[in-house]
Amino acid sequence: MAELTREEWLALSNPAVPEKMLLAPPVPMWPQDCHAWRARADRLDEVPELADCAPMGTKVTDNDRRLLYSAHMRTVRTPAIRKGIPVTAEPIKANRQRIGGKIAIVIEGPRGTGKSTLLDAIAVYWHRRLSRLYGPDENRIPVVALTVPPPGRGNVRNWAGAFARFLGQEREGGDPTASVIHTMRNARTLLVVVDSIERLRTRTEIEQAFQYLDVISEETGATFVYCGRNAHPIVDPQTRDNDTPLEQDETPWGDSVVLRTSRIGYSDEEMASFVSIVDLFDADLRLFRHERGDLTALAPYLHRRSRGYMRTLSHLICQAAQGAIVSGEERITEELLKKVSLGQTVQL
Repeated sequence: MAELTREEWLALSNPAVPEKMLLAPPVPMWPQDCHAWRARADRLDEVPELADCAPMGTKVTDNDRRLLYSAHMRTVRTPAIRKGIPVTAEPIKANRQRIGGKIAIVIEGPRGTGKSTLLDAIAVYWHRRLSRLYGPDENRIPVVALTVPPPGRGNVRNWAGAFARFLGQEREGGDPTASVIHTMRNARTLLVVVDSIERLRTRTEIEQAFQYLDVISEETGATFVYCGRNAHPIVDPQTRDNDTPLEQDETPWGDSVVLRTSRIGYSDEEMASFVSIVDLFDADLRLFRHERGDLTALAPYLHRRSRGYMRTLSHLICQAAQGAIVSGEERITEELLKKVSLGQTVQL
């Protein structure tokens, strides 16, 4: 009888769940329509168990389950997310029974500070909350998730088409607005989240967009959440009273709820918050030699490298985790993090 190879022996001695066969390279879970968005929201927090993965020492392929997971990991509940969800719950609950006069929500902040992640977390929270309250329902569309559509013919952005595509109502011609409103009403749509609102660069673009969005807002029960850099001065003039002259010392801002993200600085309180975020990443790592607290101990170095920006922190940890898997080190060290070229100039 032929002697078993090391790989064959490992497979027999540690029978893990076989990896799913992929017929094409993996791609992000694009929320291109309501069905894709629902599937993504339901699966967003899936974390593989080491016992269900290929055993340590197995050759790592591009489709390795842990390698794919470590590319993004799951969204950690940062202080911004923990604070933002309860704050936004107030206007959402108040708006849902109103026929008109609903309050908008605005998320703004610099690049890389977690605006879109917060927007996504709010949308996923309400999707799951309604599923828990009323049970799963394929006909319910609690969230419509859009980004600002690109300019089309005549440099006009096709908002009607963007709504229709998400709702699965693509058509060859005609205005789908009436059908969009009818579907959103029947599907009990609670939220419309619009990301990258800063793409509306001219006054004409902004006015055209909000002429359409106001119709959807008033004709459905949905609360609108707008997200983007410098989003407040883009959204607010379109949603407040601009006809009444301001009194002396009266603020020009309206009644939108504004959430502002920022990088995490260097004060003692901010550093403690940063350490708590790194600790959440630490708990979600799936590395065979990782011990709880290894990554948390590296928080000072991670803060220096990321300068407190959430996007940079996420990439640093994810790229280091993938490097630990591919190299066989199976734990993240400062030496491994230094090999991550993110934000560095590589002399060739």
